[in-house]
Amino acid sequence: MKDNKPFEIDNLDGYQFEELIAKIMKKKGYENIKVTPKSRDEGKDILMENLEGDLILVECKHQKFVGRPVIQKLQGAMNFEEMKNPNKEVKGMIVTSGGFSKEALDYNKKIGQSIELISGKKLRDICKKLDIFILNGKVQIITNNSFKNFTENEINDNILKRYSKIYGNKAHKISVKSQLKFIPSCFLKYNVNFNTSTSIGCVDNYSNSGKKAVHGITGDNLDDGVHDFYFSGNIDFEEIDKNKLINKQPYEFTENDIEEQTIESIIDEHTHNISYTGNNNVTYNKECIPKKRDIDIKKFVAIYLPFWSNSIKISKMSYNQNCYVKGNKQHHVEDELKKCKICKKERNDYEDMSLCPECGRIVCDNHVKIDYLDKKTPICTIHAKPLKLYIQNKYFATKENRNEYNEWWKSKKFFQKLWEDQIAFWLSIGGIILIFIFIISSFT
Repeated sequence: MKDNKPFEIDNLDGYQFEELIAKIMKKKGYENIKVTPKSRDEGKDILMENLEGDLILVECKHQKFVGRPVIQKLQGAMNFEEMKNPNKEVKGMIVTSGGFSKEALDYNKKIGQSIELISGKKLRDICKKLDIFILNGKVQIITNNSFKNFTENEINDNILKRYSKIYGNKAHKISVKSQLKFIPSCFLKYNVNFNTSTSIGCVDNYSNSGKKAVHGITGDNLDDGVHDFYFSGNIDFEEIDKNKLINKQPYEFTENDIEEQTIESIIDEHTHNISYTGNNNVTYNKECIPKKRDIDIKKFVAIYLPFWSNSIKISKMSYNQNCYVKGNKQHHVEDELKKCKICKKERNDYEDMSLCPECGRIVCDNHVKIDYLDKKTPICTIHAKPLKLYIQNKYFATKENRNEYNEWWKSKKFFQKLWEDQIAFWLSIGGIILIFIFIISSFT
């Protein structure tokens, strides 16, 4: 096919062809699409509605030629549906992978009912117009749509903004290397409706809906945080810049594969147990399991997720920061600018972190000391320079500050030196009070 848009459906059986047509009709905008069971299709393979609410009966024929009898059969099905649904307009559609005989075309012109005939050529043109790629009978996922992305400058500016919140950040400039990937994903909205019956009749009427977001490479559901970040609101997207298409990671699954896997997940999620009372007044437990036909995939959107891997260098230390982006927002899955290099624990805010000017470690409050002389310079506990007074240690960012303070301390009188060592001072005060109490008690 031209434009490298394959249309390979020869290996499909009749039922698989019906499933494929249902997918194509969904992409065309039809709603409430149901593929009828094989054993009781009653002259139609698919039931669906257009945007005006008209009921459309679709007959699918995966064969070279379709003759007049197929149209006549669909006519009968339409008449039956009109009696069942007197307030709805009923229309018909016949879709074939082949063509229609002249007799069939002439007959369709003569009859008064509205039956649209879609030949294999027209079906191919529809797929081309909708950018539907079919290989081995399966709809391929090919898209250049992505959530709105950041530029590399915007990513770097954002990192610098976060880094500026870390205490002591002016001691070192940072260097950043960023790599962009577009992660393939699929978003699905679905409805589940089914009844469960026993010998006493219907015991459970179940109706629910939900959303799923699936990773296009692993096939797994996206992490809840990533799912909510991207899909909790409207899905606004842009086309990936042609210079960045090389950063796309290809989908490893077809649309069919994703839907089938998701339906299995939906079945597991909506299987539930009920209790009911039989005619003999005995209580029974029943497992209610939806079938594939009870699940309607209302929406299927293939879209790429922009993902930035940032390697940050601060002095001798390296930090990773990985995030998804959407518009002007970020969702970090790893952010070592908030993780202490010593205890490895992550804090909530960048303001909780301090930068060691000697080694470039970012550390938490438990692993930082403030220079006792200048009262402002942070230093990690690995490189802090201690000075022991009587009992208490004082910490300094440099040897020069430690030596300067030590000379000052030695030059002071005893009580001034004792006051500097708060532990020794208050222990002394406590000891004096205890001695005083002891003397008083000896005279009473």
